[in-house]
Amino acid sequence: MKILIYHILLSAAFVFAAGSMEQYFGNAPEAVQAKELAVPPSAASIEGAHVSSEACAKCHEDEVDSYKNTTHAHAWKANLSCEECHGDPTKHLETEGAKNTIISMRDLSPNEVSATCVKCHERTGEQSHTQLSEHFRAGVGCTSCHDVHPTGEQKAKMTSVGKSAMIKGKQTELCLSCHDAASADFSKPTHHRMKEGVLDCSSCHNPHGSTQEHQLRADTKTLCVGCHQEKRGPFVYEHNAQSLDGCMACHESHGSAARHMLKDRDPRTLCISCHSKEMGKGVPHGRANFSLQTTGDCTRCHAAIHGSNHDEFLIR
Repeated sequence: MKILIYHILLSAAFVFAAGSMEQYFGNAPEAVQAKELAVPPSAASIEGAHVSSEACAKCHEDEVDSYKNTTHAHAWKANLSCEECHGDPTKHLETEGAKNTIISMRDLSPNEVSATCVKCHERTGEQSHTQLSEHFRAGVGCTSCHDVHPTGEQKAKMTSVGKSAMIKGKQTELCLSCHDAASADFSKPTHHRMKEGVLDCSSCHNPHGSTQEHQLRADTKTLCVGCHQEKRGPFVYEHNAQSLDGCMACHESHGSAARHMLKDRDPRTLCISCHSKEMGKGVPHGRANFSLQTTGDCTRCHAAIHGSNHDEFLIR
């Protein structure tokens, strides 16, 4: 009986409380609706600490649409929005787009733009050395090569070649538009086939920076033997030039007027640059002189020039 009386009293209390609240606040759904209408549209767009892209799209529809079709769009899934790059948009929305109420990338220097990008991208291995890179020191910013809001034409162009719409053009074309000397080397008789599309500059270089000189991805020997596997070794008898100085001791990296991308058209001249009386290492015999009576280069006999498992003089 006590339990029954308790439940009756509890129910009556709920009825009384509900009546009092309705009397004080009025009809609940109408009050909520009035409150929503009283909130400024700009504030209604704010979701916690972030602003939805739809709020920005009211004025910047093209920019938001172009952004949605890039790899950056994945950031929205992590509750990141336009404000990550453009700053707090509250004043910008409240003033309906007044000047100097939002960060515009057009008003920033290339390095300031890059500093915005690396807030997220420096966390990953590929871009972890961006602010120490030669590009950064030279004032080449991320948007020099990348387009955060690519046009429809740009997206179609890059999609047709299987590239990201955020890259402003084919990689080799972008790199060679600044690196004129490398462009000339790739036009020499023997060269790495960059312009032909077989390789990209990033096959050897990290454009975002690295711990190696010239922003290489690894030391030169490691890079070269990645493709030229037959030169990898290890050999019982190594050519010291390769083991100490790497492939660049004898070869040009981009292109050469000599065969095999050598640094000199006459291989004997190249060999004697190390194997001479002045250097005191492996002084060549008379066959290697430059008289008219003798012909042929050193590799006629020393054929295993990169290393040998049979002969210490690299003859075979």
